[in-house]
Amino acid sequence: MVVFDFTGRHAVVTGAGGGMGEAIALGLLDAGASVTAIDIKPRPASLASYDDGLTFAQGDLTDAAFVERTIGAAGRERG
Repeated sequence: MVVFDFTGRHAVVTGAGGGMGEAIALGLLDAGASVTAIDIKPRPASLASYDDGLTFAQGDLTDAAFVERTIGAAGRERG
């Protein structure tokens, strides 16, 4: 099994409210990354225990103002 160490890294994952996006967010968090997770759906229960390394933003990626706010805040908060 390949093991990755993403400690000190930040990722933005869209579609993180379920399915593949949720799985990617969980994998990155488990590998030490901080994650800004975005979805139009609510935050899934599987992400509940990652409060320190996770920011979940619920919104529509077709809304340019939402995207600018969310990505801007992610950059300021997580680098």
